[in-house]
Amino acid sequence: MKTYIRLSILTLLSILFVACSNDDDNSTNNSNLQQPGVLSLNFDAVVENENFELNKTYTINNEQVSFSQFRYWISNVVLIDNKGNRFDVPNSYYLMEETEAISIQDDNYQYPPSKRETITLIDLPSGDYTNIEFGIGVDADYNDNLSLQAGELSQLNGMTNISWMWHTSYIFTSIKGKIESDDTTLVLETGLNENFSTVNLHFNEPIIVSAQENASVNFSTNIAAILSGLNFNETPEIGAATPEEMSIMANNFNQYAIKVVAKVNE
Repeated sequence: MKTYIRLSILTLLSILFVACSNDDDNSTNNSNLQQPGVLSLNFDAVVENENFELNKTYTINNEQVSFSQFRYWISNVVLIDNKGNRFDVPNSYYLMEETEAISIQDDNYQYPPSKRETITLIDLPSGDYTNIEFGIGVDADYNDNLSLQAGELSQLNGMTNISWMWHTSYIFTSIKGKIESDDTTLVLETGLNENFSTVNLHFNEPIIVSAQENASVNFSTNIAAILSGLNFNETPEIGAATPEEMSIMANNFNQYAIKVVAKVNE
């Protein structure tokens, strides 16, 4: 009888030990799932099905053109999960670019050659995200007051212009190059508050963000789509003095240029 009681006690203790161990494991797993995660956004610049390169000749709008600069702002990033919850990424102002060196402030400052296609978002709430929103350009609050600083906004990157509306504001998109046939210089830029709008893209499968996942999304940014419908010979310079062409270029960018290519969870 005593032996039976001892075996029963040992069996009960074993069950309790296993249960506690499982609870600890579950607690650890749940804790990991609740930890902030990281998401990389990769924006690959392309011209239709070709990879974009500086000083390479492309056919766009029936013209042979090449480019020395492609720069644009992505801002106000919002992630939306499968329950409809929205997470606004704080201070999300990012300058995407592929450019040669740029002289700034009457040649007093030299912005170095740069290529940047990736944004890394950190400290994101864990969850399954189905949509992303972001602006192309800079919203009115910051565009109208360059003394306000957030993210990568700065007057030392060559993305401001004093001629937009009689005051300095940000250039949203800047594409510079030339027409190959006669070396006509192209300066194609967007700005102004009315040309700021939001892109909303849906992921075919949810992006899982957690401490245990290395998540990334690959996008393509099609320069040919941005410039669709423009006549380079008639309007080789686009800016505040050409509001109609600027609006066409901005709408093209916001509506047609950026596509989701793939998502990766590792």
